Amino acid sequence: MYFLWKNTPYGIIRISCEGLYEFADGMIKSKLKLYSITLMPSGRKEHADITIVFSDDDLNPESRKRIEKHFDAVLKPMGLKPSIVWAIPERGIMQALTNPYVWAGIASSFAVIITAGFAGFFWTVFWGTSAWFAVHGLALISKRIRRV
Repeated sequence: MYFLWKNTPYGIIRISCEGLYEFADGMIKSKLKLYSITLMPSGRKEHADITIVFSDDDLNPESRKRIEKHFDAVLKPMGLKPSIVWAIPERGIMQALTNPYVWAGIASSFAVIITAGFAGFFWTVFWGTSAWFAVHGLALISKRIRRV
């Protein structure tokens, strides 16, 4: 699905979500992480606004400015005006506390403890973990058999 169809001095540009993401991801260094891209056609004819969200851990302000200028130089002739947002990724316990699967696991554990007791909780965890390792082992064995 295309985000935008745009007429430029160089011809018509059709921009897809996947293509724009891969293009921007290919332009950055390996230590940067591309989180999202949003494209919004402008009311004016000369450009469309594009917002790119990156994360960096230790980039200095000069490197950030250089990256912003590079994106501006590459995207402006295509009729796109980039706006780069720098985000700091969450790490550690805060990342775990914002994960809905962690909260689902905690709530499920309490529900099992309340309804089945600690013995029921132990056996539920034991058999669930055993099943996970069994399925994982069978998947590895089947991959090796397919290679042969």
